Amino acid sequence: MNGQLDLSGKLIIKAQLGDDIRRIPIHNEDITYDELLLMMQRVFRGQLQSSDEVTIKYKDEDDDHITIFDSSDLSFAIQCSRILKLTLFVNGQPRPLESSQVKHLRRELIHLRNKVNSLLDSLEPPSESVPESTNPETGT
Repeated sequence: MNGQLDLSGKLIIKAQLGDDIRRIPIHNEDITYDELLLMMQRVFRGQLQSSDEVTIKYKDEDDDHITIFDSSDLSFAIQCSRILKLTLFVNGQPRPLESSQVKHLRRELIHLRNKVNSLLDSLEPPSESVPESTNPETGT
């Protein structure tokens, strides 16, 4: 024995959540969507909560991300490839944002807003003193 696992013919799931990619050999291909979701919560423990809205997508032969909505979609995906490349989207995002990331993003956006406002202000023509208008009816 050469110390290598025999994974020939086995299903391999490569799951990605943000920068984190996990490789999971699957011994029972009759996995349901709910079982897959529970597996992802265990694999990405601390990053996925049971209350999170998770969307699972796989990459097909054209490198398109196809949504897995139920066990039927999952079975079809497994039939397409022995290596199933999954990407998890949490609450509409490719990965959950940490509070420090949100703060940093907010600071960056405020900085950009201020820069844009400054540029817009510099493009405005100098204001001229406008003579006070007279009321045509009264002549004042």
